[in-house]
Amino acid sequence: MLAGRWINIVGPNPSSYEALASHLVSATEGRVHVTDCSPGQSPTLKYNAKSGLVLIDSMEDRPGQALDILLQCRKSDKKQLNYAFFNAESSSRLEKLVAPPDIRGIFYKDSNFDHFAKGVLAIFNGELWFPRNVIARYLINQAPGNEKFIKKEHDILTNREMEILNLLSTGAKNTDIAEQLCLSVHTIKTHIYHIYKKLDVSNRTQAVNWATNNLC
Repeated sequence: MLAGRWINIVGPNPSSYEALASHLVSATEGRVHVTDCSPGQSPTLKYNAKSGLVLIDSMEDRPGQALDILLQCRKSDKKQLNYAFFNAESSSRLEKLVAPPDIRGIFYKDSNFDHFAKGVLAIFNGELWFPRNVIARYLINQAPGNEKFIKKEHDILTNREMEILNLLSTGAKNTDIAEQLCLSVHTIKTHIYHIYKKLDVSNRTQAVNWATNNLC
């Protein structure tokens, strides 16, 4: 069990997470911290020296915001933190964007609390909690035949360009991306132009297709 270990639940509707938080405390014996989030701000997270888990609301109706929260959380640079998304829709775009090592799982809207608790315990035990198709896609993309191509593209793109490509893949508009990353729309357009050139694509659809096929 998780005595003394922290589970953070992060999203825009803290009151709606209370029932889940209560069940996780009871089922895992862990400590649960529910925190609100605001665009562009790092959520307050709790963890101990050994480990901690951050559960991020997928917010399927707000493209890009879940990934924005992930990026804000990662700024803490706490290596003991792992992440998972919840409230995801079946066939969510997040399935193609999330991947180990620090993203450990995804929970869907139809997951009951017992299933949720089982997954959380598994993640703390070092396991992954993804559907088989997501794990298969990740393993295929990591296969020797794909490794050189994917590594080459990732090496070419800067961290900022990768952030923007991920947000493009969620359907976020340039204005949404600019707001979430605290950049001007002009700067976002410049980054997107560079992404197109580096991936040898000519439009947003082709760039998103590349991300869909090559980013787990």
